[in-house]
Amino acid sequence: MLFSRDFISTLLALALTATGVQATIAVGTAVGYNVMWVDGTDPCRWTKINNIGENPCEVHFNPLQANGYSYVLHGCGGNLWLTNGDGSFNSNCHYSTANLACNVKRTYKCY
Repeated sequence: MLFSRDFISTLLALALTATGVQATIAVGTAVGYNVMWVDGTDPCRWTKINNIGENPCEVHFNPLQANGYSYVLHGCGGNLWLTNGDGSFNSNCHYSTANLACNVKRTYKCY
């Protein structure tokens, strides 16, 4: 047998974690900015994408405070999706509005 069963199981687990969505990412607005944060964490700890009125898509910005990963939003004007900082696909975004703490308004969840 070329590969052991344990090796194949480990390889499959690594492949799934490398390509899977690690967290649901929320996208919205706060105090004059387009913002992003890890959904389910404190929305007051958002990361600025850019100013409201500017296109939030195709913007590379600092990693999110809650998980340290970078993301880029795509598809403004149509269906939105999220890529990881390295350009690999992360997830599609779904319309999901909510008014949250700190005057944060969630508009989309990407999962």
